[in-house]
Amino acid sequence: MTGPALAAATCARRLAAFGIAPGAVDYDISWHGPARLGPLRPGSEATVQALSGLMAVHGRDDGRPRRLGLEAGSVAAGLLAAQAVLAVEVGRLRGCPVARVETSVLQATNLLLSHYLAAATAVGDVVPPSAGTAPGPPFQTSDDRWFEIEVFDADAWKAFWSRLGAPAADLGGAWTAFRARYYRGTCRLTPGLHRATRAHSFDDAAAAAVACGVSLCRVRTYSEVLEEPGRSCGNPSIGSDFGPAGPGVAQEAVIGPAGPGVAQEAVTGPGSAHATSSTGSPLTGMPLEGIRVVEATSRMQGPLAGLLCQMLGAEVVRIEPPGGDVGRMVPPFAGEVGSFFQCFNRGKDTLELDLGQERQRRELADLVVGADVFVHNWRPGKAAEWGLDAADLSSRDPALVYVQASGWGGRPEDGRLIGTDFLVQAFTGAGNGVRPDDEPPWPTRVLLADFMGALVTCEGMIGGLFRREERGRGGRVETSLLQGAMALQAHVLDGVANEVDGAAPETGRRRGRPVWGPLDRPLECSDGTLVVSAEGDAALARLCELSDVADDGGPREHVESRVAQELQAGPAAKWADLLTDGGIPAEVASTDLSSLHSDPRFEAMFEPLSETCFAPRGPWSLS
Repeated sequence: MTGPALAAATCARRLAAFGIAPGAVDYDISWHGPARLGPLRPGSEATVQALSGLMAVHGRDDGRPRRLGLEAGSVAAGLLAAQAVLAVEVGRLRGCPVARVETSVLQATNLLLSHYLAAATAVGDVVPPSAGTAPGPPFQTSDDRWFEIEVFDADAWKAFWSRLGAPAADLGGAWTAFRARYYRGTCRLTPGLHRATRAHSFDDAAAAAVACGVSLCRVRTYSEVLEEPGRSCGNPSIGSDFGPAGPGVAQEAVIGPAGPGVAQEAVTGPGSAHATSSTGSPLTGMPLEGIRVVEATSRMQGPLAGLLCQMLGAEVVRIEPPGGDVGRMVPPFAGEVGSFFQCFNRGKDTLELDLGQERQRRELADLVVGADVFVHNWRPGKAAEWGLDAADLSSRDPALVYVQASGWGGRPEDGRLIGTDFLVQAFTGAGNGVRPDDEPPWPTRVLLADFMGALVTCEGMIGGLFRREERGRGGRVETSLLQGAMALQAHVLDGVANEVDGAAPETGRRRGRPVWGPLDRPLECSDGTLVVSAEGDAALARLCELSDVADDGGPREHVESRVAQELQAGPAAKWADLLTDGGIPAEVASTDLSSLHSDPRFEAMFEPLSETCFAPRGPWSLS
């Protein structure tokens, strides 16, 4: 195993939860993967954010590239590597060997940006540009609290703002911009909404939200997150019903009656579950070949998890309501289908079922009993109401891996807050981690919780298969957006906990918030935005040498400021070439997402969704 330190440590941490030691599978995590940048080109989290366009998306509200304070690419690369290793272990137990896994921080970051990259090359736009001049959420109250809101109903939105005294003329256009932020990665609202919240206390705003059916969550600090007992590291919850661990696992057959027209398959102990393809032929290729997944999910969390399993060889059957998922009709379009939907659901088989009808619920149950994995993200209690809970289905097929994906993972918030990305970011402290400590806490419009929740859900699906192959029976797995956000920030929260206990703070952070000097932020040059990384005294000395700035022995921030001024006086492209040749990570920030798929450096990393629309390819190379 090799690769960037945080990505490698994240991978090892995830695998340790399954009892897999480093070195069990040969894997490599690089900065740039298959990009044509040269194998020796230096990289960093910041320069990958610049290359991929992540800084451009994160900075859309401000009209300029901004660095994301959380190391989303590095952590995601670690999770993706762990998923592939788990899949390889599943494949080995089923007779489908894979020797080596490769992924990269750039591929992971591209995956995070999938729907933004697809939208940039698609036809049409989500909504007309907003006419608002003020930023979107979060909102500040008179007692200096910040909060996020979520609401799906326009009447509830209007009632909430009317109760706070916002101008009625501001509400219609603001609603359109607010709803589109999920797809656009930006949100500009009218100033009247911010004036309204600043005229009220947090308690007043919270009471208005409850009265109007709006979900409201304060942007919490990391200290508040740590005060809760039993802090999660964001691992999927693997149920004890998979059977006991360790040697001596019973090799008894576990045979569940199949539904009408579905062949029965036996699980006769570790290594034998469903060990052929869906056509009955021997396994020859990808590690999840022969695995069938039934997916009844929406938005990003479940669909991306299913797509990743498909990229590792699984067959995925997607359940949609009559007429198809509404996301199919949300612009912009990849051909005749919404690019957001197509981005995460391409290549899947589809079956339309009206689950409000008992007969069609029975049809779904019969389909699931013949599958290996069933994943859904229905609201809490719906599966039991429909007779499709884990106990209902596992009684017919004990080999089934049953995965429930949710927003809050059964926490009390399930009953009072909608489980969506921006609320989860606020609740888990991510709003503090994405921006430096000299700015207000501000959750990013980039869908970090949805994306990381999808990665944890995929890990839960494959981890459940691993437990089944290892122990001889299936079981229940629970995952959530909350777990995804906690997985993203596990290293940050570890650092905050150590700091609270009197240890030195994590390098570059104070109480979890990024502490940035002049060189940690993007530098505006004459021809673009330059991003450099100079961590440590040796790197700064080398940067001074390359930029011809004498180190006068002053404080580091003073030296950085002088170097930044010198760099900004010249072209970004020239400096990027000179600095990378000298061993310093430096890149010009990508701002035109529509051209990345045709850039000779990156074109091998994309695939077409339609004639003109492109999305990132699978994030692994397996051999």
